[in-house]
Amino acid sequence: MDTLYTLTVQNLTVARRGKVILNRASFEARPGELLAIIGPNGAGKSTLMKALAGQRPEEGEVRINGEDIYGNPELWLQRIGYVPVDDVLHDGLLLEEALRFLARLRLPESSAAERDARVEDLLCSFGFPAGDPRRKKPLKVLSSGEKKRANVCAELLTNPPILLLDEPTSNLDCDAESGLMRMLAEYAHAHRKTVIVITHTLSTLDLCDQVLYVENSRLRKAGQPGQAQQELLTELGAPLRTGGDGNDFYAWAYIFEKTPTRPEARANYTARPAPRHKSAAPAPQPAWRGWKAQFACLFVRYTRVRWNDPLGLLLVLLAGFSGVLFFTLPGSAFIKPFDAAERALALNQARQSVYVIALVTSLLGMITSYTEVSKEWRIFAHERLKGLSTSAYYLSKWAWLALAVGVLAPVVLLLFIVLVYSQALPGFPSPRIGESFSALEILLRFQLPGLFFSQASWLVLFTLVLCCITSISLGLLISCAAGGSGRGYLYLSFAVVFIVLFSGLLRNPRLEQLIEGFSYFSTGKWAYEGLSSSLDLYCWMDSWRFDEFNSPGHLFSVWLALGAFSLAAGMISIALLRLRDPWRSAWASLGVLFTRRLPAVAVCAALLALLLSYSIFLRDLSYQYHALNYWNRAEYGGANAYQYGDIRRSSQAGALEKAAGLFSQSGCTLP
Repeated sequence: MDTLYTLTVQNLTVARRGKVILNRASFEARPGELLAIIGPNGAGKSTLMKALAGQRPEEGEVRINGEDIYGNPELWLQRIGYVPVDDVLHDGLLLEEALRFLARLRLPESSAAERDARVEDLLCSFGFPAGDPRRKKPLKVLSSGEKKRANVCAELLTNPPILLLDEPTSNLDCDAESGLMRMLAEYAHAHRKTVIVITHTLSTLDLCDQVLYVENSRLRKAGQPGQAQQELLTELGAPLRTGGDGNDFYAWAYIFEKTPTRPEARANYTARPAPRHKSAAPAPQPAWRGWKAQFACLFVRYTRVRWNDPLGLLLVLLAGFSGVLFFTLPGSAFIKPFDAAERALALNQARQSVYVIALVTSLLGMITSYTEVSKEWRIFAHERLKGLSTSAYYLSKWAWLALAVGVLAPVVLLLFIVLVYSQALPGFPSPRIGESFSALEILLRFQLPGLFFSQASWLVLFTLVLCCITSISLGLLISCAAGGSGRGYLYLSFAVVFIVLFSGLLRNPRLEQLIEGFSYFSTGKWAYEGLSSSLDLYCWMDSWRFDEFNSPGHLFSVWLALGAFSLAAGMISIALLRLRDPWRSAWASLGVLFTRRLPAVAVCAALLALLLSYSIFLRDLSYQYHALNYWNRAEYGGANAYQYGDIRRSSQAGALEKAAGLFSQSGCTLP
């Protein structure tokens, strides 16, 4: 026989911004009962419901069979089904597939057949019989009543002993209201479950076993509907008498009229640090749900959500066609002139062109990712109550965006530059002076072979991919920081301005140190340096700018810096998601993160330190070789009077020194 669960609330107090929203509420909800919470708007009903569902109160206790749920929230909150006012299923998913994905997440130990059977049983029980065409329709096209029933089905997948519903009958017509309340009453009675409902539908209170009347932040009356109604009328001195079933609409209307909500009368909250009562027996730990299973399910679900939005998917996949902006660049931006006198102007044009490409790539990743968490925040917050892994959730989005945007967009950009824009990159084979070829011959004989076999093209492509993926990580960080506040666009604006200013084009001698310091936090800077180094701009003419120095070590240090940037953004994003857990304070969440997840945190921190240290080391070593440029008029003379340091000319260098030198010196010295 299944265990019966009783929910006991004792002296529950909730405060917001120093004001008491719920004041010392106490009641008991027993198995096999449908309990309704009613009262005027703003009285504290939803606040009470949220305190039962995972938002830790300031004072008081919420117990299930004597166990404090906030003593072990990861376990007990998964045993409480909670249907908030807003829908918590993806609108873009079909009804049936949305429930199947949730079943995979919440029932990882069950077989696929068992999960499918559970989904089938719930759909049939709540008015979606086998063969119903609504099962194959996106949730966004269903009616409000159908969506409510779908959300209830989602919460009943795990067969929770306690079910909480916040205004499930809102926006429903009379028949739908009555039908849903009747379903909930039958479910509570037949399965011996505890069901608590916030409702404004007073005509169906006769279906409820108990009523809680909340007035001005306090629980004023609890009891059977008819009894509670009559006692409230007596206390208010009303001449009305009811039929005894609590279903007298005019009597309730009189009670609501006499007990309006007065926010200005709420008491100031003064913390009373009374110790929370501990359970006599330790609560069992939650079962392991399988990180890999969650990640796989979330990745596939995110793919389906994207697939069901063809226009949005098309815009994401075609993000690389923002390369149309490159038509504003000079026609030969990346071609080294034969005439040395023209190289100064050509180098300046090349720098500006590289800056534009770096900037577009950096912004591309952010713009396609900065809303991906915040736009479905209510869904994440709800699933987090049910044991959703923050790292699996974050990485499922990061991996999809990294593949669909981070890899695909730079490939399209490069193809656009070379094939559509007819702009060969340095290192590509090209026609000799005086030779004449048609556009098709140039494409087949020079541009296509150069695109696939030139070292420069692969270096450029890899750098662009790393930069775009790093920008995606930054965009997801912005989305996680915004949460449900709706301020993501504001954070994006600050990030865009920062990247534009500190990507490498801004040169102010008076603020050189300040600009240099801030630029290390700009993804555009690393993209600019990586692209300049990949394109060998340093070899065009005498130049002292280290960000164009083309040693393998410098380029590799840029790649390591981008990897460190992406890893740091991911770590901060996951931490921000965990800090929003409503059942504990931010400091307590950090403590749990660094204790229960210490091995994972240590590995990530060690990897981050390794990436940064090697990036700094290789960068410094390359900078030392960059500084070895010297004047040698006797050997070169004329305009090409600078010679780059070459370790191969040293007879005293050992094998390790020569290896480090070849990795750190300019590629311009190599034959």
